[in-house]
Amino acid sequence: MTDPVAAFERAFAQYVGAEFGIALNSGTSTLHTALVALGVKPGDTVAVPPLTMSATSIAVLHAGAVPVFRDVDPRTWIMGPAWLGSRGSAFIPVSLYGLRYDWAGEHMITDAAQTLQRHRGAAFTSYSFQASKILPLGEGGMLVTNDEDLARRAREFSSLGYRMDPRQPRISKAALKHPSFERHHSLGWNYRASPLVAERGLALMPHMELLKQIRHQCADLYRAAIQGCEWLTPQHVPDGWQHDYWTFAVATDTPERCLWLLDAMEWHCGERPYPAWQITYREPAFRHLAPDGTCPVAEDLQPRLVQFQTNDLTSAIRNARALSRAIEEAEA
Repeated sequence: MTDPVAAFERAFAQYVGAEFGIALNSGTSTLHTALVALGVKPGDTVAVPPLTMSATSIAVLHAGAVPVFRDVDPRTWIMGPAWLGSRGSAFIPVSLYGLRYDWAGEHMITDAAQTLQRHRGAAFTSYSFQASKILPLGEGGMLVTNDEDLARRAREFSSLGYRMDPRQPRISKAALKHPSFERHHSLGWNYRASPLVAERGLALMPHMELLKQIRHQCADLYRAAIQGCEWLTPQHVPDGWQHDYWTFAVATDTPERCLWLLDAMEWHCGERPYPAWQITYREPAFRHLAPDGTCPVAEDLQPRLVQFQTNDLTSAIRNARALSRAIEEAEA
């Protein structure tokens, strides 16, 4: 009988153009695992952006390392390539809102939780299958790499330190049932993926292009709604880059306008959109990591960003109509 986890790993790795896939129980555990597999040790520094969900920094802390916050580009809102050569043990850029990070580096882990981008140039690419993501499995994540040694280290760390084959998520029952079998040759965490999640992943994989197409159709509706509006600026997509539109994000001209727009969407019978996550080092649990002023571009953007959901076309039609009406009201 085929192991659903192994089958899902092979299918997903092939889809994103990678040699090895390691299915785990969350996108946070994939990042933690990748850091350890790269040799990041307690006290090392890892460059991360502050304008993203805090799991990126949490994974660094799980590895015992220190997140060093690097500012973002004012147009793409993504941590730029200037930090690729900075001192530190690793570098975790985030493909924010689905805009695919388009640079590569030897010690880079691409946080692709909000995309289904191809694996290119990084040591690892990390994906999330949490319920809001483009491949919505409820939970789970996938770590991919082209390096067999990195794949083995990742597999073993995420499997309680068992000595593992990088292409196999389970040890054979024959080996496990022998009394002399030695399981743990190193310390690791139990991050292994559930077979139930893997089965759902296998069932949805034939529909991946449709799932992405829906996101693009929703984004087109919002883009049409804001056309000509001078106080809303969408995320910039550089030439040659791709966007999977996990959300359609815009920046308002002022923080006050952002708060008004969140309310106005409901007034006009739309769904209240999400604002941006708080700057990571401004969250109570992380304030000891960096002072205000560390990343001025990100700090300026965060209170002005609005995220419109793109996972359901019917909802997007209603929300885009509400957005158009809100713009008309503001400009009347």
